[in-house]
Amino acid sequence: MRRTLLLAFSLLCLAVHPAWSQTRPKLNVVYPAISGIIAALWAASEANSFQKYGLDVTLVYIASAPQVVRVMLSGDSQISLTGGAPVVNANLSGADLVFIGGVANVPAFYLMALPEIKSIEELKGKTVGVTRFGSSTDFTMRYILQKHGLQPEKDVTLLQVGGMPELAAAISKRLIVAAPFSSPSNLRAKNAGARILIDMAKAGVFFPHTNIATARSYIRAHRDVALNFLRGYSEGIQKMITDKPFVKKVLQKYTRENDDEIIETTFQYALDYVARPPYPTREGIIETLKQSTHPKSKTANPDDFIDLSLVRSLEDDGFFKKIGLQK
Repeated sequence: MRRTLLLAFSLLCLAVHPAWSQTRPKLNVVYPAISGIIAALWAASEANSFQKYGLDVTLVYIASAPQVVRVMLSGDSQISLTGGAPVVNANLSGADLVFIGGVANVPAFYLMALPEIKSIEELKGKTVGVTRFGSSTDFTMRYILQKHGLQPEKDVTLLQVGGMPELAAAISKRLIVAAPFSSPSNLRAKNAGARILIDMAKAGVFFPHTNIATARSYIRAHRDVALNFLRGYSEGIQKMITDKPFVKKVLQKYTRENDDEIIETTFQYALDYVARPPYPTREGIIETLKQSTHPKSKTANPDDFIDLSLVRSLEDDGFFKKIGLQK
């Protein structure tokens, strides 16, 4: 709530500059995690890629994807990077959101546990952590527990703690015995004694870990703005691939980490998992619907949650080839 109020206050302050807002479309872009998965967005902002395409973009961090979706539904954010499950569930309840780009199309988490936990089965009777219920971490934890014959909340207690830094703090204090971590929080968990049980990216499942979302009504009214956002974001991916020193400095700024090992690991994590070109996947939506407990999930059409027309337009125009994201 406090972050939402701060965002609203920022919007009010910006309203006193009408000339600026008339010359550059204003976007409040919310993202849900301090993670290497967000590296291309941060790089695009720091390299002024959005300004290059005529946009005035403000980045706002709000811990966990369900919170991000609430901000989008309030109208305070026009475009977001967010997990797939909260958007899917919001749409099943009547929302107008849609994925226009993919950031990470597999669950890019390391499921880590304290040293005494040697297998998933040993989580029975224990407490594990997620950022928020309904988030990508929640999906990942429930998926892997069920795959190993455990029932979430019956066999294993799930505790929501906030964001990735809070997960690392919780495992270091032994409030939880396991949790899904992205980088750099996985290194903080490692320093607390946790070890990797499963690399979820290798678990053989597609999932919209992080996607680019907006409202269909926004695309209808501001299609050019959405296209220019995707152009700027894609140049952030290009920057991530071609300018390692710059991106490592960006990661230092946004993660507030100066340890070179942590920054190097986070950079490599971004290279490994950030989708390029930024296409969302139908397979990920199918898996999300399969795992959803919403009563409408079993009859929903996965194609209703994705609008590929913008990224296809950029591909057809040769944009991705021009900046080196396609051969």
